[in-house]
Amino acid sequence: MVNVDFRSILNQAIAPVDRPIAAKVIEALLTAEKTTKDDRNQFPQDSLYGTWRLYFVTSGKVKLGDKRLRGFYIPKLLPATIAFAPSEDNPIAVTNKVNVGLITLLLTGPARYEAAKNILPFDFTRLEVKILGQTIYNGKFPGPREGLVFNEIAISKLPFFAFFQVNDRFIAARGRGGGLAMWVKQD
Repeated sequence: MVNVDFRSILNQAIAPVDRPIAAKVIEALLTAEKTTKDDRNQFPQDSLYGTWRLYFVTSGKVKLGDKRLRGFYIPKLLPATIAFAPSEDNPIAVTNKVNVGLITLLLTGPARYEAAKNILPFDFTRLEVKILGQTIYNGKFPGPREGLVFNEIAISKLPFFAFFQVNDRFIAARGRGGGLAMWVKQD
């Protein structure tokens, strides 16, 4: 049975009060994912541009019909953002920023968007570490794909997000590992 009210549940989930329980949000995300696939919805690349705060994640791979749907809202005290922007060197530049106490980690790298499947493979190639706003490291982020040409690497060899909800308030995607995530637009 398809939940026809998934949009209202997702909109309620990003409200500052009276948010639905995690299981309802996960069911709504799964329904949104199925609806996007069934309707073959495509989202334009530029609809991803901007900075998005990580808002909700599942703990592990989830699918429709699961009995144990586990996920949680990310507290504002642990801000994590992802940003997508046009790039001169690659179709898209991706930046992932995580603040943990006095430490800020900033991972950046190339991404490319394949609108036909709403999939965005990416690769982090640079790392910046700051403590109290002072940069203590800014350089290469070594990985298994170092030295390869990003646009020639198969999607199966890269981390990716498969987006199934994209609007001006929030985005939602499934990651390569099978988990779901929802981000809200930063003001």
